[in-house]
Amino acid sequence: MNLDMIRKRHRWLTLFILFFISVAFIFGIGSFVTGFGDLAGGTDGTAAEVNGQEISMREYALERENMRRQFSQGQELPQAAIDIINVRALNQLIDYKLLAQKAKQMGFEVTNEEFNNAIHSDPSFQIDGQFVGVERYTNFIEQRLNQNLTNFEDNYKQRMAAQKLARFIGETIFVTDEKLMATYDLQNESVNLSFIEFSSADFADDEVPSDEEIEKHYQSRKANFKTDELRKIRYIILEPENFENSLQVSDEELNAYYNAYPEEFQSEDGKALPFEEAKGDVASNLKSQRAEVIRQEFLESFELSQNPETGIDQIAKENSIETISESAPFAASERTGDIPPQIVNKAFSTEKGSLSVVPVGTSLWVVELSEVSEPRDKTLQETKSDVIESIKNQKSSNKARQKANETLTKLKSAKKEEIADKAKELGVNLKETGPFTRMQRVPEIGIEEVKSEAFQIDDNSTVLGRVYENGNSFYVVIFKERTGADPTEFELQKAELQEQELQAERNALLQKWIQNLRRKAKIETNDDLFPA
Repeated sequence: MNLDMIRKRHRWLTLFILFFISVAFIFGIGSFVTGFGDLAGGTDGTAAEVNGQEISMREYALERENMRRQFSQGQELPQAAIDIINVRALNQLIDYKLLAQKAKQMGFEVTNEEFNNAIHSDPSFQIDGQFVGVERYTNFIEQRLNQNLTNFEDNYKQRMAAQKLARFIGETIFVTDEKLMATYDLQNESVNLSFIEFSSADFADDEVPSDEEIEKHYQSRKANFKTDELRKIRYIILEPENFENSLQVSDEELNAYYNAYPEEFQSEDGKALPFEEAKGDVASNLKSQRAEVIRQEFLESFELSQNPETGIDQIAKENSIETISESAPFAASERTGDIPPQIVNKAFSTEKGSLSVVPVGTSLWVVELSEVSEPRDKTLQETKSDVIESIKNQKSSNKARQKANETLTKLKSAKKEEIADKAKELGVNLKETGPFTRMQRVPEIGIEEVKSEAFQIDDNSTVLGRVYENGNSFYVVIFKERTGADPTEFELQKAELQEQELQAERNALLQKWIQNLRRKAKIETNDDLFPA
């Protein structure tokens, strides 16, 4: 799976995520080890090479998890968003590497003073706003991130150099007042429409179709009357304690942790608890952290392997789970029962016999797709009531569409000031959307084509040129009035608008630089990360 494929499948979600990421990328290095305490270990190997320089799997895992965490804000992400973020995490690392290489070529350097200031001010290395100290900083990198300190600091400096170049590129951008005003006008100009709605429900009747009509409709639309595809899974649920139960920690390890993090073990009055009194909590904290490492590595091993050697029965045995649960058959639209939506989605995106691990809250669901029941054509007897309903809906829709087209034809010759009287003469109900801008949904109608054509139409025009359809309703739309943006309000918002426009143009220019660097670069990625 590549980013282009994901973009095509989930366009609006992709645009939102990429905007979220690109703004963070350009306007500050930020804390790129945010939440590092939750991710250690990782997978050995290379995620990509950029002009011969390696991006390690550990770097990729950290970037991916940070990006997921920042975007999710503690909520469950849909699989589509996870797919996009996974690919974008690697692409962002490649972009950083390319910019860092270009920054070095152009003479941008990161001084020791700049680096030390960045580390000391990074929230990831602070407690109560203060730097944690060199020893604890080193422990964070080597123990919790499980990274070589020199490699970590080299990568940190490369990011800082990349950001220096990005800011240099951004400083070449300026926005004129004329362009700001044009952008403001485009965003704040509004139109008001009148419309007449013809709902299929208003043209429904109780006439029962003949048997011949039912048979003909069924045969011509048999593909529309199918049973749902059903799937069954076998599954186990691994809780955090499953990863903690087998862990053993020595007294030396407990002492080392207790001495390294004394602020975690204090009495209610703020005094340090004696080691023997705090020993149970020390063991619990240390086990919890190590269990998270094991959990993360377990999850990553399945994300990176399309054919895991270990089956669900073996995993259950290793975790002392005696019974593997089995679901009842469920459809892709299933949103009730004991199976979470993430699991339903995963079951319908894998092949029979495949094994997946899916995070659900703090749990990991290990899921084997055990059975697939393909959809089949329903017999006429099974679906007769649906066929009758379909015939009635088709007839009422045809009547509503016909009435809308007849009304459109009669209104086209009317002048704007004559529309209300003409509508009354025709016996139709004329409504108003109220003013709306290009940034807003069309009130009452909600059709994007109406909005697009309403802002393009000439002010002297009246009826938009066709009938618009939305679900079971058909609309005749009349242009009523256009209102320009308020210049006084523009002056009040000018500074904010200027910053927004500068950021947008900086982003566009930086992306041009990156695309140019990519065209000239030799980039090799790990094919196992995103199989087709």
